[in-house]
Amino acid sequence: MPTDAPVVAPGAAPRACVVLLGGRPFAVDVAQAREVVVLDAITPVPGAPAPLVGVMNLRGAVLPVIEARPLLGLPTRGGARQRALVVADGERRAAVLIERVLGLVGDDELRGEAGERATALDAGALLTAVRRAWDSASGG
Repeated sequence: MPTDAPVVAPGAAPRACVVLLGGRPFAVDVAQAREVVVLDAITPVPGAPAPLVGVMNLRGAVLPVIEARPLLGLPTRGGARQRALVVADGERRAAVLIERVLGLVGDDELRGEAGERATALDAGALLTAVRRAWDSASGG
C-alpha cells in the first residue's frame, strides 16, 4: 500500500459502514458515512487528477466523485451500475466509488465476506489525499 494511503490501522469505530473496494472490506465510521447512491451520470472535470473521476449532482449539490482504489494500492473494477458512498469530513463531502455495501456493523462484526477484518478508512484523510493530488495537478 502506498505510504500516503488514506487508511488507518486495521480496526474501526464502534459502528461502521463496511464497503468493498478492490475486493477487500473497508470500514467507514458512521459519523463520516452519509449515504449510498447509485450513480446515474458523472461529469468529467478537464485537467482533474486521476483520483477525481468527475462530479455528480446529488439533490442540487455538486459532489466530487472519487476513485479511491488506486490511492489504496488496489485494482479498479468497472461495473454496469456504479455505486458510491457519500462521505463527509466537516464541510467537505465526496462520493467514493465502491463495489458494494457489505453492511452496517459494530466493531465486533467488522469482517469481510472471506472472514478478513475490515480496514478502517478515514474519510478526512481520503479527502485530503485527493485535495493534495488536485493541488499537484493544478500546480498550486
